[in-house]
Amino acid sequence: MTYLADRIGDFVTSLKYEDIPQEVTRHAKFCLLDALGVALASADRPWCHAVHGLVQTQGGAPEATVWYHGDRVPDTNAALANAMFAHSMDFNDDIAGIQVGGIIPPSALAVAESVGASGKDVLASIVIGYDVVVRCAMAINSQGLYMRGLQPTAVCGGFASAAIAARLMKLDAKTIAYAFGIAGSYAGGTTEFLKEGTDTKRFHVAKAAHGGVLSAHLAKRGMTGPRSIFEGDHGLFHAYSEDSTPDQLVQELGTRFDILDTSVKMYPFCDGNAAPLEATLATLRENDLTPDDVESFHFRMKSFLIPYVVDYYGDKERKYRPQTELDAQMSLPYCLSVGLLSDGKVRTSDFDLDRLSDPKILAIGDKVTAEGDTELDKIPLKPMSMPAIVTVTTKDGRRFEKRVDHQKGDPRNPFSEDDFINKFRECTDDILAPDNQQAVIDTVMDLDKCDNVGALVGALIARKSGS
Repeated sequence: MTYLADRIGDFVTSLKYEDIPQEVTRHAKFCLLDALGVALASADRPWCHAVHGLVQTQGGAPEATVWYHGDRVPDTNAALANAMFAHSMDFNDDIAGIQVGGIIPPSALAVAESVGASGKDVLASIVIGYDVVVRCAMAINSQGLYMRGLQPTAVCGGFASAAIAARLMKLDAKTIAYAFGIAGSYAGGTTEFLKEGTDTKRFHVAKAAHGGVLSAHLAKRGMTGPRSIFEGDHGLFHAYSEDSTPDQLVQELGTRFDILDTSVKMYPFCDGNAAPLEATLATLRENDLTPDDVESFHFRMKSFLIPYVVDYYGDKERKYRPQTELDAQMSLPYCLSVGLLSDGKVRTSDFDLDRLSDPKILAIGDKVTAEGDTELDKIPLKPMSMPAIVTVTTKDGRRFEKRVDHQKGDPRNPFSEDDFINKFRECTDDILAPDNQQAVIDTVMDLDKCDNVGALVGALIARKSGS
């Protein structure tokens, strides 16, 4: 019997680099550059040190590089650490509820180093990773997972990493199907991290990268997993979803490239807070208002976002008085406040612990209320559609309403090539010397001409003096 995993395995082995449209591979380069920038900007955070420290003590075969720090470790552990870095400040791209930018480039570069893959192989694997995980998210109904308290990244992400590793290891289709079956054992992770702002949200990305690469290694060594992992009676879709559509997993493989629909982040916080911020900024600018002129900001947004960003099932305390960086990144009141105070130029340093109690930030945040909107709920999550409607009420009684459907970075309001490069430079200005910054940019943009990724990863560990 042919299962869905078999069909994906055929796709992973048969898609040729030459058959991928040039616009797709070029966009893959920018997604890779984006992931490298946000990873380097975040690699010194405490939760990253926890993972990096463990990887250091475990040692092992020197197969791949831990970015920024330069350690040589097994490719599974390089994927683990680098994915933790890439999602460290919630600044990577995402689509369909999956933190793809945190999982896919770290998995691809780690395995590419260990097997000596070419730049073309890496780009093809990145494209494949997006196609596999986005289809998985759509088939399982990732928005429904959120409503059940499950994080789609943790449930689906490992299949992207497994597909990438399998492609770069040149596994055959049947072995790839087994790798997916093994990766199903890593599928799972809840949104309980929201309650106390803990680091497992970031770790869900890292464990997906690690688990997928490990699954491919185990399948290569002869371990089997259920090829019916997706559609089986006790497979992923039936176990995790009440309204899955399994056929979506294999729709338009090789002709529809989902990487083109990814949402790139303009701000280092939960994507659900981006449209509210942009709607509010536009309202204030258009009406010559300041936050001091405003009595209240009320938002309508997708219902699944309410516990994420404003009211965790009746507990609003950490949304209005965040205690951790993650609390703040997930908080609509906090993100709106720092966005208004910076005229939209939010930086990772805005979430440092010493800023969380800033009275100016808290005062603006206290004006925020929000509710779920059932009409907005009907909008599919692919691309990463999280529209918002703001009602601004001024102290003198005026009311203004504005809706934003597509924040900057959404594929319908996309980054330009300059936007990608500028974001990379802003992320790495304090980390890489200018010549190393340019080396990373040039190498990524010419990756299809590279026999291996050695020069690229080498440039990622050359730091500025004193950094």
